[in-house]
Amino acid sequence: MSLLPSWLHSHLSAAAPSPYTFESFADEVARLLGLPPTMRTGEFERSSETDHVWLLWKPDRYGAVLLMDRPEGELRQALVIKVIWHNSPDPADVAAMVRAYERRGRVQSLRTLLARLLRRR
Repeated sequence: MSLLPSWLHSHLSAAAPSPYTFESFADEVARLLGLPPTMRTGEFERSSETDHVWLLWKPDRYGAVLLMDRPEGELRQALVIKVIWHNSPDPADVAAMVRAYERRGRVQSLRTLLARLLRRR
């Protein structure tokens, strides 16, 4: 007999554990972004890059950490996403976050370029 309330127990049993390993999750995100599989860059790190964003994956005790960085900006801006396996993360959600971060960087780059051009006049 469970000590959990029935409504909570039903939600917990419906949740399946993540079918991904650290490497397979990082590779699936890369695939969804149209990138080749991630490269091993350290003993426990994997990386890939788009045209505008560097991605660095590091395993964590409970999941993984993704560091995204824009190498082209005047001030480098980084964003960290922590993926926790027991929450059954979806690689498509993480890929959408990467795309949004990349898109925002391109918009900011265009604004910076436009501001520079206008200042010269």
